[in-house]
Amino acid sequence: MRVCCVMALCIVAPGIAAQEAETDSLVQQEGYSLDEVVVSTPFMVRKTTATSPFQALSRSQLEQQGVTDMADALRRFSGVNVKDYGGAGGMKTVSVRSLGAQHTAVAYDGITLTDCQSGQIDFSRFSLDNVSELSLAVGDNDEIFLPARTVASAASVRLQTLQPDFSTRSWHVGAGLKTGSFGLANPFVRYDQQLSSNVSMSVFGDFMRADNLYPFTLVNGKYTTEERRQNNYIETWRGEWNLYARPAKHAVLNGKVYYYDSFRELPGPVILYNSKSNEELTERNFFSQLHFQTYWGNQWSLQWNGKFNWAYSHYHDRGDAYPGGAMDNRYYQREYYTSAAVLYTPWEHWAFSYAADYSFNNLTSDATSGVKPYRHTILQTLSARYRTPRLTLTALLLGSIYQNNARGGEAARDARRLSPSVSVSWKPWEVADFRLRASYKDIFRVATFTENYFDRWGSRDVRPEVARQFNVGATYGMSSRSSWVESLAGSADVYYNYVEDKIVAIPYNMFFWTTVNLGHVDIWGADLHGEAVFRLSERHRLPVTVNYTWQHAVDMTDPSSVYYKDQIPYTPEHSGAFSVAWENPWLNVSFHVTGAGERYASVQNIASNRLDGYAECGLALYRTFQWKGVGFSVRGDVQNLGNKQYSIVKSYPMPGRSYKLTVSINL
Repeated sequence: MRVCCVMALCIVAPGIAAQEAETDSLVQQEGYSLDEVVVSTPFMVRKTTATSPFQALSRSQLEQQGVTDMADALRRFSGVNVKDYGGAGGMKTVSVRSLGAQHTAVAYDGITLTDCQSGQIDFSRFSLDNVSELSLAVGDNDEIFLPARTVASAASVRLQTLQPDFSTRSWHVGAGLKTGSFGLANPFVRYDQQLSSNVSMSVFGDFMRADNLYPFTLVNGKYTTEERRQNNYIETWRGEWNLYARPAKHAVLNGKVYYYDSFRELPGPVILYNSKSNEELTERNFFSQLHFQTYWGNQWSLQWNGKFNWAYSHYHDRGDAYPGGAMDNRYYQREYYTSAAVLYTPWEHWAFSYAADYSFNNLTSDATSGVKPYRHTILQTLSARYRTPRLTLTALLLGSIYQNNARGGEAARDARRLSPSVSVSWKPWEVADFRLRASYKDIFRVATFTENYFDRWGSRDVRPEVARQFNVGATYGMSSRSSWVESLAGSADVYYNYVEDKIVAIPYNMFFWTTVNLGHVDIWGADLHGEAVFRLSERHRLPVTVNYTWQHAVDMTDPSSVYYKDQIPYTPEHSGAFSVAWENPWLNVSFHVTGAGERYASVQNIASNRLDGYAECGLALYRTFQWKGVGFSVRGDVQNLGNKQYSIVKSYPMPGRSYKLTVSINL
């Protein structure tokens, strides 16, 4: 038997497991060729069949749940902790299951983003207006045809951009404007063009600016004053060009060029009698990437990825404490990356994959005492999967080699390790879509250039962090066209993460961090997720989604330490999200709540380090309609409906009640 040539969908979006499943399971007989087909698999199916925790939001779900930006979308996932410094465009990073932002890979159209300087990706750099789906996978899943770097982290967030649709015409134009409180203005535009029967392109760009001078209340003992956030202006430009080509019948070539430019004032922490800040940060990022994938008729598939990344950041602060009255630090980082992977499916239920990645990163700066670090990274994976309708079993072995060097100074230590993982999903009964799953993953990460080299904040002696992840869970899903319950899906997972030599970064301000190794951290947790769509009548629906996370992440290093068994910084024990929408022929309504319990800003759990819990409510009204052949979309949002004052990061108050209006057209 031969694997059929239904590779087109998998090639265009290799990160979607449902598409890979079609590649592996469909067969064709010799001498018979199937026509190309497009398979559309609901996210509910993917969530219930995954061998390890998997969550996803489609474009329609982002709208239904009243999601306002990328950070808000990530808060809707269980197990996710978002660090948010407040304001439109403020820095937003993600930690999954208390493992830290550096343990979370971020893939943009299938190729992983990197930041060798800090090791964490700022999600404020990406716009939801160009995203078709957002997903989160914890551990390794049943997807095995992936670059090695995608699985070289404890969890992965994957962003898939909009794909052009030329079924009705050879071009499309979409444009819109967002405006709202605190000086927000955000126009955006997208253009799609079919160049030939096998080649098309798209261009997306947006501009965003905001004053972010929002009010907040400052409490000083028995005195309370009304203050306003200062030095918080932001301005960003963002653009990307995409190319989609079919050079052969069973091959696809996708290309992307991306550019981001931002200037932001850094407001600094709110300190009694001295909340003034003169800090500024300018960032620029350019990358170009290529993805090629093809299928051969002898059960073999090949994919190749290549990428060049350049990033620049300029930190400026004025003050008498600096020589000359100012600090100016500039950082330049570059990356050259290539990856190749092969997939072999010799039998109907078996698939094997091998991937090899190489990357070269370097950093130059006037803030590292003349040291110019660079790193060679080689990652290799060998994967196997056995899948039947009721049982899926996957195993993966990752080999990692990190070679560190530095010009003008001492280099950090090299690192290498073999990291195994295994996951299984079993459906006990034939009829009900109820499945049990279990997974284990051993993974580690090396220190970033910031953690190794930056004066006063880094050390070449920072040890690699090792994490061992254990997960056991269950999933359930159902759908019906006749019942008032249109669809129902849910999952429950309990997990234990054993972290050795955990690297913890404590923010000094929005740009500099202090770094420490905690010898041993235990992380116990549980994630609950549920979603349902209720059909009230033919044109009235109620989509409901709920997520809850319990985490007990404590330092177990030294019983004699004052912070022994204390919760690690910025990890709430309880957090969750809820949303309900009423979809109707007139005006759709969405109500949502996100919240977290108390947490601590330092390794020592004392009252002065405690941050109170919060719950933020929001409301969205939206409507899409056609008029004279033009598609219109209008949406209004009220964020922080109860005008609740709270902080996610200590001394960085979040905005109170705010409003946003979005108007867009599509031709």
